Amino acid sequence: MINKKFGLVLAAGILSLAACGEEQPTANENTEEVTEQESTTEEETPTGETIVEETEEETEEEPVEESSPEAKNGAASDLLSNAEETSFVFNEAGEFSIFCEPHPVMQMTVLVEEGAEQTGEVAVNIADYEFGEETITVAPGTTVVWTNQDQVKHNVAIK
Repeated sequence: MINKKFGLVLAAGILSLAACGEEQPTANENTEEVTEQESTTEEETPTGETIVEETEEETEEEPVEESSPEAKNGAASDLLSNAEETSFVFNEAGEFSIFCEPHPVMQMTVLVEEGAEQTGEVAVNIADYEFGEETITVAPGTTVVWTNQDQVKHNVAIK
């Protein structure tokens, strides 16, 4: 009888701790995440004893594909804090003037040309109130990713 009560108290304590003490992880948009879930099962033996079993299950969440908005005249990102990034995909050939709305002296040019060597994803830093590149030439379909390295907020706007 004491063992049965102890088993029930133990199971209740474990469930209480699991319910209130653990934060649920959130999925990052571009990475796979493995979450562990604990479950408790109770079985009663023929002699009347309760056996508490704990098991862990691992589940994999699929990565969430986040697509970048298309680069076009008038498009602008949100303001970026330090270490935040934004991106645009450049599908159309042409010349795109890039600037920062709060700091219009910050400017760069993205040239999109068939056969350009830079494809896929191109990284550009924002630091010291400047874009890391004055001009870049990319192939159509290239995504340009800007990362703010400054302590002040910047954005990426297209004209």
